[in-house]
Amino acid sequence: MNGNNNFDDDAGLILAAEECPPEKFEEYHKFSKYDEVIIRKLCAHGPVLIRGGRGSGKSALLIESYRRMKKIDGIFPVYVSLRYLPLLQSDGLEYITHFCSVLSNSIQREISELDLDYTFTFATDQLSLQLELLNLAQTVGVRIVLLFDDAAHIGREKPLEVFFDLFRTLSSSLISCKASIYPGVTKFGIRFDVFNDSTVVDISRSDVLSAPDFFPDVVRARYPSLAEKQTFSDRLSPSNFANLLGRAVVGNLRGFILACNRFDGLEKVGIPEVNKCMLDMASDYFWPLMDEVAPKLGVYEPLIEPAREIIEAIVEHATKPVRDRTRSIAQDKVLVHRQLVSQYTKIFEILEYLGFVARREASRALKSGGRGPIFAINLCNLLDSIPSKRLTFEMVDEWLSGNSEPSDIHISGSIFHDIVLPTLPQEHGLAILEKPIDMLGRSAAYPYGFTPYLIETLHAGGIETVGQLANSSDQQLDDIDNIGLAKIKIIRETVYQAIWM
Repeated sequence: MNGNNNFDDDAGLILAAEECPPEKFEEYHKFSKYDEVIIRKLCAHGPVLIRGGRGSGKSALLIESYRRMKKIDGIFPVYVSLRYLPLLQSDGLEYITHFCSVLSNSIQREISELDLDYTFTFATDQLSLQLELLNLAQTVGVRIVLLFDDAAHIGREKPLEVFFDLFRTLSSSLISCKASIYPGVTKFGIRFDVFNDSTVVDISRSDVLSAPDFFPDVVRARYPSLAEKQTFSDRLSPSNFANLLGRAVVGNLRGFILACNRFDGLEKVGIPEVNKCMLDMASDYFWPLMDEVAPKLGVYEPLIEPAREIIEAIVEHATKPVRDRTRSIAQDKVLVHRQLVSQYTKIFEILEYLGFVARREASRALKSGGRGPIFAINLCNLLDSIPSKRLTFEMVDEWLSGNSEPSDIHISGSIFHDIVLPTLPQEHGLAILEKPIDMLGRSAAYPYGFTPYLIETLHAGGIETVGQLANSSDQQLDDIDNIGLAKIKIIRETVYQAIWM
């Protein structure tokens, strides 16, 4: 190891649960009553898929379930992060080989930590893995629960069919498989029936009325000063502040944490400060997020521009009555005809994944005929499109009450009329891997990014692209001057964020 690191000790924000130090996990993570139901399902027998967008809290739920099961006799839980680049770049038998390797290593590590008198043979194929798992369960007398995190990547869908075949095959009376997936996963393979072979649980926190204590609890855990009444102006309570920010980012926890960070150091918080935070989040976080995510989308990268056009059209439609002065407050939900959602399926998945919208209801009747899902709109973008760009207490009350009727977008309307879907290219991998490491510098899009000095150090070590960095071994990084074990961990976490979002 190369001795002391000369970098700033700040490792960046803890934006992903899997990067949170184990000793801090309980302090930083809070779970609502609905979360507790999901955790119970993850701890119970049977295959479960938890589905949610980027930063929605899927990893936190898996890790908390793992932590609780470790305290229960007769259960052998294994948390497996599938953030492993070879898995993302392979398919078929090659994918299975890498998968067996990752899972075998995780199981061996778990056995070692528990000091069990059992030798788990390293598996290299599906059959040997299945037999080894069954033998472990029967010999030790436990029920094995496998928790697969980041099983799916929105820009690389091809290996998913192989994963779900493994998911189905490994599941048995002694082995329970659980996995996190994003809203747009559809390629389950011909042998996996998503409704018969698993229980699917959706994570949605955009409706703060269903869990009014969740976001205030998160604030109390991470930002104690923002939970004190004296921090706020007379008409703004700590709970309304937390729930407004939670609703503003349609329940996305990562967006919520980044919004709360903007109040660091403020002695007094009122509506003007919240107003500024929401406008800043729209301009220097959510819109840049589109550019950050584009190179991670693989064949779907060309859909970023029409996705931008669709969310702009939705927001413009929702705020038009305010501009026309027929309403004083913009409608914060939109009901979209199902044929339009079907036509732009992948775009709506991308928008939901990024936190621009969140699906509230699966189907409701439109006044003009037909049915469709209801989406909650990101309030940061909504406020940015209101002529005054000014937040009022009346808006806060209406948006938090959830009582406003959604605006309708019908199939016969012209709102999406000019939006053209491009022809998608053939599978070509992720463009992010070819990008220079300079793009990983700290910014609004990459708040967890590298310092300029670290980027210069990596360049000096011969590393130029994100792909090169991702494929570098710990030893190769350790051989670079001024990089040691602590900095390697930071590098790995940043690269994982960059590739897996």
